[in-house]
Amino acid sequence: MQAPTLQLDGPYVFATESGYRIIDTAKVGDDWQLRERMMASTSPCITVHVDNPAATVFTVAPRPTPPPAPAVVADNPSRLLMASDMEGEFDKFTALMRAQGVIDADLHWSYGNGHLVLVGDFVDRGQNVLPLLWLIYRLDDEAIKAGGGLHYVLGNHEQFALSGTPKYWPDRMIASAQAMGDHAEARMFGESSVLGAWLRSKPVMMKIGDHLFVHAGVSQAFLDTHLTIDAANTLARAHINQPLKQLPAQVQPVLGHNGLTWYRGMARPHDPEYALEADPDVDVQRVLQRYGVKRIAIAHTIVEHVMLEHDGKLLRLDVHHAEQVPEAALYESGVLWWVDANGGRKLLAGKP
Repeated sequence: MQAPTLQLDGPYVFATESGYRIIDTAKVGDDWQLRERMMASTSPCITVHVDNPAATVFTVAPRPTPPPAPAVVADNPSRLLMASDMEGEFDKFTALMRAQGVIDADLHWSYGNGHLVLVGDFVDRGQNVLPLLWLIYRLDDEAIKAGGGLHYVLGNHEQFALSGTPKYWPDRMIASAQAMGDHAEARMFGESSVLGAWLRSKPVMMKIGDHLFVHAGVSQAFLDTHLTIDAANTLARAHINQPLKQLPAQVQPVLGHNGLTWYRGMARPHDPEYALEADPDVDVQRVLQRYGVKRIAIAHTIVEHVMLEHDGKLLRLDVHHAEQVPEAALYESGVLWWVDANGGRKLLAGKP
């Protein structure tokens, strides 16, 4: 097969002792070339170009490596918007966020003290992985400053990226890695990468008020570990760099095939390939009781529309955004709504 050629990609930004090392692509004549430059760490600002019909351009200021993000928010925020699995679909994400008032026309946070939860798999497959990550990175900082919150729960595709596994990368990222050479796949989201360090600060399990968030599901194998939310995230951060096949046994219930980023048994309880539990309803209730929540929100396994299962106790968020109008769920004043990028809203649970 012919190797992919360089296209618009980046920027990949790495923290060094002397400032930020920036690698991206630039067009010279009819060809794209990899370029590298340094930027001082004082008041840095990088420009991000999106490969979309609007040729969107925005700027981002890199920040020092953040501490681990809080994984437990005791109270329900005034508004809690939940979405997942955008997989590099920049325009789909921004359309949904604009429709729900999360961002303004210039892609800045406009949700005030509202909270946004992204339940994993915002990388891979789509053509604008880096621009999407940089936008979320900027919104994360803006949300905090506005008194709100952006919460990013890692999925199996973020796990791939952080372990240097380019299995689902688009051609432009593969071409950039090949041009960088020297095992670049492991460095592009490595610990010195600004985006890589930021992603490593994020949890694989989170509780916000009435909801528990994991990307894939919670297995009995995980419950048998008796890990708290914070302990599960600490264990995940210590091993997120390791490829799936190299994970030690004690980490498998967190990051392995029966772990929080991979387990499909909740989504497919009657499929013998995935279902490991005897009574799916009892298993869901067991998780709710363990973590003191009313509902579990998962992604990872596609459904036609955002929906509820298990008598309203399991929220399914993963829809095929690339092929349809993007959807999400909104929790507001104890009421759960289905919402979409066209401004649609339908009641899922509760009394408005």
